Amino acid sequence: MKKTIYLILFLLILPVIVTSQEIAKDAVVAAAKMNVLYRGISNPVEIAVPGVTYDKVTATITNGTIKRVTNGWEAIPGEKAESIITVSVNNKKVSEKIFRVKDIPEPVAVFAGISNGAISKNIALKTEVLGVELPDFVWDLKFEIASFRFLLQTDTGNIEIASDGNKLTDRMKSLMSAYKRGQTIVFKEIKAIGPDGKIHDLNPIILKID
Repeated sequence: MKKTIYLILFLLILPVIVTSQEIAKDAVVAAAKMNVLYRGISNPVEIAVPGVTYDKVTATITNGTIKRVTNGWEAIPGEKAESIITVSVNNKKVSEKIFRVKDIPEPVAVFAGISNGAISKNIALKTEVLGVELPDFVWDLKFEIASFRFLLQTDTGNIEIASDGNKLTDRMKSLMSAYKRGQTIVFKEIKAIGPDGKIHDLNPIILKID
């Protein structure tokens, strides 16, 4: 009776044992953030083969380049819509995975954390730089404001002042100090340099003094 019970239990767990053995042969390949690779930047990629030491694992990629780094791997995809990463152990292929390739999403220019709506004069005067945000994006990518223009609308005409960089000039601050409630602050022709080295034309910032 006991032998019969043991045999039944063994047959029940046998599929689990077989499945575990099969999984152990496969490589684990995953982008560190999500299963998407972004053009123009180094994407951290996690690659591991259970039971195999790090030095015996190699990886190749279609539509791009991949290299081993201190904390894992980094992939830079090309212009096509997808890349395939192939993992080998001792020059024998063990796994491959397809990744979608996308452009870096367009950043949003902000002043005191906002790009439109109302702002108090006190906060406006305390804010000295324009910033860049990537809404709903999990990567911590750095964009730097390269230049922008400040626009002041007056009864006698418009005044425009340029800035090379992300900081407001002394002239801009002086004009803003004279703003009254209801007047509009406008920053336009904002350009930023992304981690891919490209110049991005950003949205204008239009804020009303509250």
